[in-house]
Amino acid sequence: MSVLHRNRLLVAVHCMVPLLGCAAFAQSQIYWGDVHMHTTLSDGKGDIDEVLTYARDVARLDFAIVTDHDFGSGAPWRMSKETWDYIQEKVDAYTVPGKFVAIAGYEWTSQAKYWTEVGENVVSERLFPGRPKFYNHKNVYFPSRVDLIFSAKDVAYESPDLLAEAVQKAGGLIQNNHPGVGPEERDQWGYSPSFYPVIANTEMGADTTYYNGKSYESGTEKSVRDFLNTGGRTGFVKGTDTHGGKPAARTAVFAKELTRDAIFEALRNRRNYAVFNARIGVDFRINGHGMGEAIDIEGKPQLTVGVRGTAKLREVAIIRDGAVLRCVEPEETLATFAGADDSFGGSSYYYLRVTQADADEHGNLSQAWTSPIWVKNAASERTR
Repeated sequence: MSVLHRNRLLVAVHCMVPLLGCAAFAQSQIYWGDVHMHTTLSDGKGDIDEVLTYARDVARLDFAIVTDHDFGSGAPWRMSKETWDYIQEKVDAYTVPGKFVAIAGYEWTSQAKYWTEVGENVVSERLFPGRPKFYNHKNVYFPSRVDLIFSAKDVAYESPDLLAEAVQKAGGLIQNNHPGVGPEERDQWGYSPSFYPVIANTEMGADTTYYNGKSYESGTEKSVRDFLNTGGRTGFVKGTDTHGGKPAARTAVFAKELTRDAIFEALRNRRNYAVFNARIGVDFRINGHGMGEAIDIEGKPQLTVGVRGTAKLREVAIIRDGAVLRCVEPEETLATFAGADDSFGGSSYYYLRVTQADADEHGNLSQAWTSPIWVKNAASERTR
């Protein structure tokens, strides 16, 4: 055991011990899925049967969400009512409660070219007046059948607020896709806090990624932190965004059972976390409350962390209000630590970021990010 006491947070690291003794890691409560995948119904490879069969039988996922684009460029396509009905029929056919859950969704594909003021010599569909909006893309999915999708090309749903209002009425959920810090994402967080419950989650990932020997600066985690730092609320998910027909485990949810309703209930309450490349087991709690919760406490937050890696853990970091509060390097596959945040100022959000020593074929390290926990001191609130 090693004990570190810095920044007034006492951290005790225990290697090779049972993971918190918590039932959250029982097979009946943690489920693995892919929340972002494409088929030949838009610009992916593999028809919907092939992709869902791969998800269930090869990737061994518990749940998968089909999210083909509503509209596309190049060889143009649009998601017609017939296509949407077909997707809903297919996911129902593949869903067997307790074994595999398939969910119907689509990618709301907002593009700057839909606005009129795109500048000279720029191809534009000029659907909406004014300067281009850079809302990025958002996945929309539903627990049961709905008649029509709410398209990014429809003036009734062209903004995140308009989309969220419609999706909320239909009982669905929205996630922010592949956030970044560039000009192409400048309006991605442009929605009302009143819709935080329906735009519940965001795809999380590393700021720098590697592909075929080159590095790319996406600023994904920085973008999400900046949103959280301004008071935004979002949980963390991840999807492969596969266009090659090969979904994989990228989102873990804590659900009561493997049914569509239970998966939605977990995602709606942000009881989920994002992983890359490996099914890293993570349990993160503050005063006994889990990821995704907003809590009022008396005194200082009591943090408990448990991690079960699939390889040696290079780093386990507690992020508070966008900065690293505490970081440990276990160099083992199992670690737990606990302690009080004595420097807590009365209102903060916390999440856990885990990094393993292993990497994918391009050199991207395996990682996990838990949905935040928002904490307020009840006593300090009463004195204001």
